[in-house]
Parts: sequence; C-alpha cells; structure tokens
Amino acid sequence: MGNYKIKVNIEIVECSDSEGAGEYLENNGSFAMTIDEKDAESIDQCESSVLAASHEAVREALTKHLEAMSKKKLRKSGARPKNRAQPKTL
Repeated sequence: MGNYKIKVNIEIVECSDSEGAGEYLENNGSFAMTIDEKDAESIDQCESSVLAASHEAVREALTKHLEAMSKKKLRKSGARPKNRAQPKTL
C-alpha cells in the first residue's frame, strides 16, 4: 500500500478583481476568496477568510480523494459497481 502526500499552499496576493468579495472556484480546482483592503489589513479578517476558503478546498480535495480510493478498491477487487435499479415507467 502506498503513502499519500497532503499539500497545502496559501497565497495572499494583491489583485485587481473588480467583482465583489466572495469565494469562487478557480480553473485549476483551487478555491479563492477576494477581500477588500480594509479586511486585508486585519489579522482576524484575513484568518477568517483563509479558513473559509481552505475549508471548501479541503472538502473538495477529500471528495476527489475518497472517490478515487473507492474506484481503486473496486478495480483491485475485480468487483463491478452495482447498477441501481431504474424505476419502471408506465
């Protein structure tokens, strides 16, 4: 059985995003949050923003990881996924 590396990378960079503050999913699958300059000057607001964005990233990473692990176990066992019975239409 292999080992797994867990990586965390947090960047706080100035940006010119004109959209309002909030969380969003970036093209590379990471989560980002835009905050205004006033919040960026506050350690409490920065910490809250980092924790909020990282929570979403953690949930997404765990979902992908556990899905991949389930598929890996199925392949190793040779089992086929159960087909869920579809309701019959009249």
